[in-house]
Amino acid sequence: MNLYPQDQAYYFSSEEVFSFHLGIMLRLMNDEANKPQEFINNISHGAELSISLRRKLNLASEKLQQAVEIEEIQAIGVMCRETLIELIGYIYDSDSIEGDENFKKSDVKNRGELIINKYLIGSENKELRKHLKNFLNGAWDYSNTITHSSSKTIHEASICLTITTAVVSSFENLLAKYFDPASGLECKECGSRHLIVAENDETEDLLIICENCRHGFIKD
Repeated sequence: MNLYPQDQAYYFSSEEVFSFHLGIMLRLMNDEANKPQEFINNISHGAELSISLRRKLNLASEKLQQAVEIEEIQAIGVMCRETLIELIGYIYDSDSIEGDENFKKSDVKNRGELIINKYLIGSENKELRKHLKNFLNGAWDYSNTITHSSSKTIHEASICLTITTAVVSSFENLLAKYFDPASGLECKECGSRHLIVAENDETEDLLIICENCRHGFIKD
């Protein structure tokens, strides 16, 4: 049933508009999904973030909930920059990464590129390397924009934090992909990817078991 008159335009009064938006804002403020910790969880999709990185992201989300003034919005950009610097420093290992040119700790782009090149090797990862580099560089550039701009709003700051959190999650998943011994493998019998690593009493080679058909095989 349509409650509005069909033969003439209907315009909300200022009181109705105010009540409508107030109701939405109260709902958003009370929504569990908008609490800082849930905000981060929803973006990271359960990726194992380091305790320090998660603390920084949660703190930035808390600040974002209360940000009004320019300085408060700029502070979100600063916190995003610090998070990205810590993320790259958390993963970066100068002893095992080729091409180390003694980049500064704050050189997120170059240090990040070396990390991506190390953990995403091979032609099959070429496209992912490209996108992840662009993703990281975009997050870094925009966090700097938020930090130094006097015209950005809470909405841009929210986007900045969202992108930063997604970058952190992406790098955590990058590490998970690299260190997962069954990543990309398929059962040689049924083609399933529902695989587990089992104990191998005979050799040091990894024994992979398919949980779908129970076929076992040695990883090449």
